[in-house]
Amino acid sequence: MSRVLEAIGEEFDNIGTILSAVRQDLVEIGFRGPRARLAVMAMLAVAASTTAALTLHLDDVWWAAISGFMSIQASVPASLRKAALRIIGTIAGAVAAVLLTPWLAYDHVAFCLTLTIVTTIGVIGVQVSPHGYAWLFTAVTFDLILLMSLDRPVLAFDLAVYRTSEVVIGSLAAVVVALLLAPEEPGPAAAPPQGWSDLLGARWPVVLHAIRSGITVALIPIVWSWFELYDFSQMAITVAVVMAVPVLSDHPVDQGRLIVDRALHRLIGCFLGGLAALACLRIPLTEFLPFMLVLASGVYVGTYLQGSQRGVGYVGTQAAFVFIITLVQGFGPPTSIWPGIDRLGGMAGGLLILLVVSLLLWPEPEARDARATGPS
Repeated sequence: MSRVLEAIGEEFDNIGTILSAVRQDLVEIGFRGPRARLAVMAMLAVAASTTAALTLHLDDVWWAAISGFMSIQASVPASLRKAALRIIGTIAGAVAAVLLTPWLAYDHVAFCLTLTIVTTIGVIGVQVSPHGYAWLFTAVTFDLILLMSLDRPVLAFDLAVYRTSEVVIGSLAAVVVALLLAPEEPGPAAAPPQGWSDLLGARWPVVLHAIRSGITVALIPIVWSWFELYDFSQMAITVAVVMAVPVLSDHPVDQGRLIVDRALHRLIGCFLGGLAALACLRIPLTEFLPFMLVLASGVYVGTYLQGSQRGVGYVGTQAAFVFIITLVQGFGPPTSIWPGIDRLGGMAGGLLILLVVSLLLWPEPEARDARATGPS
């Protein structure tokens, strides 16, 4: 536990450094170069996704906007691949949720156990599969529909249709924008994942990393029932995204530091994006054009920060994410700050649960080191 607290203390000591790097990147925002081009593409993808979803009167317009934002990449092949994997994963998760919800909704033990298993497998897939993004969104969609239909299982099918429609619209908007503006060159290829082998041996940190996710998501309905928290489905999204972190080290404590570092960056990004969005909501945005201009501007800034070379790119990603979900509400321009506050509260609750679970499942390294070195 002392190592856990030491790592957390070190990360929180870095808050000033992180904020200083963010400030420097914001001062340097420009309108030329690859970072600016990607920011323009993200801005257009979000605007197109939001407009299309509003026109079709979809249930959660913000989910379409987020899909457009997350699917846009720096090149055409990368955008096509990410959009396709997101759609495939969403459909798989939606179908599984619709089939299983009638049996799980009235059995809370099976419900929580299934959430744990699906989330754990999904997060393992992110780390080891060449189609990891599809694995992630299979788990995210399954969790989202199952949690949102907890009180009314008959809504599962409608939720599945709406979530799939929103993801397809956002992903296709990103593809169209990429085809128009992104370069055709795929860029340098990423290192291939190591596959599903040896997960219980040398790659045990991958499994432990995923188990944290599964337990955290399973705790969400329990915490919701205890404290009557609202928008608990947003907690599931928060947990899934925060825990979808590459395992960069086979050392448990190093991996734990990575989780704390990513959680801290997400907290700062959520704070900055939420504060900016709530400030914008103080301006009358009841007309479509001002609303869209403000939304596009926030996405541009967040995406530009995402390309930071100072190690704070994840802050920009999360700031844009929260900015979108705070501003995009209902079936038109926002009329209240309360939906955004509820969503921010849900994300903060998910982060709190995640940190508690990480503390409890953060192994000390002495046993592993002893096994590695053998008896003296």
